[in-house]
Amino acid sequence: MSTVDYEEMKDKMFTLIRVVEKLCEVCDKPLRSEEKTLKTIKLSDYNSYANLMTRQRAHDRVEVDLEENKIYLYRHDYPGDIHPGCIEKL
Repeated sequence: MSTVDYEEMKDKMFTLIRVVEKLCEVCDKPLRSEEKTLKTIKLSDYNSYANLMTRQRAHDRVEVDLEENKIYLYRHDYPGDIHPGCIEKL
């Protein structure tokens, strides 16, 4: 998110999407991910942009898709699963 500045996002509507990546307990690579659309926001002034920048710290990663007007809020989860290939390595 730090690579996108206010001017690129100003006066645009964005859909916020929460992505939970389920990670392998051994290699930390994604097993699967779950997406959920949260809401649509408009960044009409600098305060709304600053608020979004503050909120991004609560997530593991935030990505902005300026072409699709989507903001992806990533969170990692360890569901206790392991890739079959990682089990063989143990």
